[in-house]
Amino acid sequence: MLRTRTAALATASTAVVALLALTGCSSDSGSGSDGASGSGISGEVTFAGYGGAGGDSITAAWLDPFSDETGVDAILDPSMDNSKLLQMIESGNVTWDVAEVGLDFDLTEANDNLVDIDCEIVECDAFDGNWEVTAKGVPMFIYSTNVSYNTDAFGEDGPQNWVDFFDTDAFPGKRALNAGEGFFGLMEAALLADGVSRDELYPLDVDRALSVMEPIKDDLIFITSGSECIDLVTSGEATAGACYNGRVTLAQSEGLPIAQSWNQQIQSADYVAIPEGSQNVDAAMALVAYITSTAHAGDLVDYITYGPGNPNAEIADDVAAEVPTANEGTGDDAPIVPDWEWWNANRADVLETVSEWVAS
Repeated sequence: MLRTRTAALATASTAVVALLALTGCSSDSGSGSDGASGSGISGEVTFAGYGGAGGDSITAAWLDPFSDETGVDAILDPSMDNSKLLQMIESGNVTWDVAEVGLDFDLTEANDNLVDIDCEIVECDAFDGNWEVTAKGVPMFIYSTNVSYNTDAFGEDGPQNWVDFFDTDAFPGKRALNAGEGFFGLMEAALLADGVSRDELYPLDVDRALSVMEPIKDDLIFITSGSECIDLVTSGEATAGACYNGRVTLAQSEGLPIAQSWNQQIQSADYVAIPEGSQNVDAAMALVAYITSTAHAGDLVDYITYGPGNPNAEIADDVAAEVPTANEGTGDDAPIVPDWEWWNANRADVLETVSEWVAS
């Protein structure tokens, strides 16, 4: 459930006071060094993210306001990479305090590379939806990969689901796909398009999924970033792509010729976690609490239309309809939510198979 700010105004101030209390802040501490002193946290925290539109939005929605309210300097480092993070931790030279990660980073109790989430600071009980707090991570935002298409090519009658997407006879043109993650989520989409029922998707039949893509392989453009998907589709070089919902909405607001279908959206969540060896764990935990709080988790939607990981967060009325969690279909059109446990156990093998297929 997502609450709008109109519906939640009565509880917003209560949530703010609760967060300030959890982090040791007083409600009248102000900003700057006085705020940091009053909160019991100080210094700076470095947030490792991915830059681009997402990084800009995270800075505006969370990092800058957190700095203003606590006096702690929250800085974005847009070079987040799982391998780099692991190297930092293993070397003992950790320069990041909070990291934007996925469930593929193993956010379970077994991962000694991450700090335990303190549920006396973080509102863990608020996460009663599909995306739960784990021992080592808290859902930050929910995004989706959607069937997206060029409106100059198709008007408003472009491909509406993955069957349409893989049908280049009915919807001619190139397709933009990211193969770098082993067709994560797209494997499921291809199998559903080929008639596999949802309750029989796992274990994934990788060869069958690739056989769905094989007939249109010459029409596939393999991308490496979300911005590339938008560039290809809006330019018409590809008439359709598997693009991130927030980037599509931004492109639409700029008047670019692109639309998206919410049917069978491939839904994912990015989490926030604290690496073992962080130089400012107290401030890092306070930042995690701020970003994921009921009062502030929805602030990101003002800048990019990714849904708050906290299902009880309030979001603005005028953008509520643009987030994935407000556009979940039912039946055949329901969201595709990949099985992270299966992917974590089989990712290496899938990546090898996909790499060989792409190169062949």
